[in-house]
Amino acid sequence: MVIFPVVAAVVSGIFAVLLVQQYTRRHALYQLFWGISLSMFALASIIVAFGSAGRWDKTLFKGYWLFGALLNVPYLALGSIALLRNRVLTAVSMLAVAAASLYALLIVASAKASEAAILSHPYDVPVGKDVWGKGVLVAKLSTYYSIPAWAIVVLIAAVSSRSRHGVKPPPRRVRANWLIAAGVTDVAIGSALARYQRGAFFSVFLALGVVVMFVGFTLASRPHVPSAAATDTAPAPPETT
Repeated sequence: MVIFPVVAAVVSGIFAVLLVQQYTRRHALYQLFWGISLSMFALASIIVAFGSAGRWDKTLFKGYWLFGALLNVPYLALGSIALLRNRVLTAVSMLAVAAASLYALLIVASAKASEAAILSHPYDVPVGKDVWGKGVLVAKLSTYYSIPAWAIVVLIAAVSSRSRHGVKPPPRRVRANWLIAAGVTDVAIGSALARYQRGAFFSVFLALGVVVMFVGFTLASRPHVPSAAATDTAPAPPETT
């Protein structure tokens, strides 16, 4: 099932480039954080593609675990937090994610991975608890990092889709927000399946999730024709999500 992580790598790579390009022009922090997150999705997808071709080893698995199981969703959540335009909340969240990133890097780098467990399913995604050992901290970090981050993305999508002071948000913003949340959910489902030695399904959900998030981005990027009552021009693409 190499094709699915390859598709995920290509789409997330394009997504990351577009976000970074937007950041260089508008300097909105959420563009930078989402660009970092999608770069991690792309890197993790490339690793899964190589591994699924029978090339898994300890180094590849540690890279997959760090960028595909631990850090990508927290950076996506950090981008969603930045959308709220609360400087204090964003600054605190940046410090928290930076500290969590450093901690994850140190833990993964120093953790002992079972080569036998990695090679037992050479064309599948190795199961974290088998590679690291059941109950080991580095294996639990996937849950500690990903689930709260996923919940933040979904919660912010829900809050930003609600009417404020009787004013409804643009329908495009609502659809884009929920597509991004749905994409993250797809990836989370794939990660859960990978824990039960369903690596092929992980690749499918990974590709599907990244594509759904990309659709959310392109939806927000479509040219906007303002109504006669509109007083300004179309919103910048990322600002609508």
